Amino acid sequence: MRPHRKSKSSRWITATAIAPIAATLLVAGPATGAPGLPGTGSSGSNTKVVVIGLDGTMYKKIVEAKAPNLLALSEQGTLAQSSIAPHTTISGPSWATVLTGVWDTKHGIKNNNFDATPFAKYPTVFTQLETAKPELTTESIATWGPIATIAGSGDPHADVNIATAAQPDDPDESKIDAATADASAAAIAKDAPDFLFTHLDQVDEAGHSHGGASREYLDAVTRVDQQVGKIVAAVDARAAANPKEKWQIIVTADHGHRPTGGHGGQSADETANFVIARGSSFKPGAKTKNSLVDITPTAVALLGVPASKDFDGTSMINAD
Repeated sequence: MRPHRKSKSSRWITATAIAPIAATLLVAGPATGAPGLPGTGSSGSNTKVVVIGLDGTMYKKIVEAKAPNLLALSEQGTLAQSSIAPHTTISGPSWATVLTGVWDTKHGIKNNNFDATPFAKYPTVFTQLETAKPELTTESIATWGPIATIAGSGDPHADVNIATAAQPDDPDESKIDAATADASAAAIAKDAPDFLFTHLDQVDEAGHSHGGASREYLDAVTRVDQQVGKIVAAVDARAAANPKEKWQIIVTADHGHRPTGGHGGQSADETANFVIARGSSFKPGAKTKNSLVDITPTAVALLGVPASKDFDGTSMINAD
């Protein structure tokens, strides 16, 4: 039994119903007739932020796999590599940190069994954005079901909150990740949300099943890179067709994997973390020590929302 393996049982909104559900759940759309404000979805600089979460992925394996899309993003933008020790290297604590900007020592989540309670004191990026600027549109589309607990917590919460439905005959999770990436690309093209978080899980599955040093792990990195490329292509196409929109892409992971598989400890492989940030707000070629705790502070800064006094992280804008 895998002690830190994530449950796939929490599926809120299925990808097969995205079109009608998105229409019914989009309760806070772009404001019309509002004054020009930096970062709003309807006017001003029209900044758009896409955060791609790659579960269980180590940057050194992206390099080893020669993953073209992720390496291109790294070259075009800012690359951060660091250790998240002594933070808990489990998905629940880490994705909560990504989406709140505070460490597990504050939000208190230590495993994958959690509810919305911690996010009342430490609001998610969705709640922070929606509270400060209700005209912003925010979406979460994720392979791992508990992301929907995070995105759906608080009031207000994410406008659209989708947990992709499990796919038949999908032991390596490549099909469910493809569905998540397809839904994310479609949302970018159609909705152009001001903030989109998407999560892909198959690299973590390969790490658990075969180990971080395995050929199967590298193959999963290659496959997930293709899905990242699909999302990036949607961003670039949308940006080309709508030059006033300033699209920023951020990629990160929640933890790494031991060579033999698994995580939850404090080894170098388990605590290894990376952030890739590409867009006009980030310096191409810059190398920093930022980590997953800096994602929410960066997102709110990009969208013109003041930083929370509780943040443990800092903005990566123009970091070098």
